[in-house]
Amino acid sequence: MVSVFTYGSLMFDPVWSRVVAGSYERCEAILQGYDRKAVRGETYPVLIPSSALSQVQGVVYCNVSSADLARLDHFEGKYYFRKTEQIITEEKKAFPAEVYVLKEEYYNIISHKEWDPVHFCTTGIHFFLHSFMVTDKQ
Repeated sequence: MVSVFTYGSLMFDPVWSRVVAGSYERCEAILQGYDRKAVRGETYPVLIPSSALSQVQGVVYCNVSSADLARLDHFEGKYYFRKTEQIITEEKKAFPAEVYVLKEEYYNIISHKEWDPVHFCTTGIHFFLHSFMVTDKQ
């Protein structure tokens, strides 16, 4: 069982619950040393390494099963690699979590714009669910 830090579409239950089979405790958290960027022509973001001063607000899911971690790996696909990083919760508790980071060879998909979670929640999520999601949890 591992914790998984999410920073984009997976922060939102309509997406998360279609990818994983289990139910997990979640809380808001911060990941330092990374930037969240929009993807050209898409509604979802990517995560890339940045300066130590950079930080990304997201949601961490705790004690995720290995079966659901495999589902998440499949969902994230070939563009990302998974690595363990320290995250910090709102209560200032630090612990390791799995994070999906964009592979360098795919940096050409990055937009110059920041990704807006509020816009995604109100507008982009509907397109995302319609275009990318499958409800088949294998």
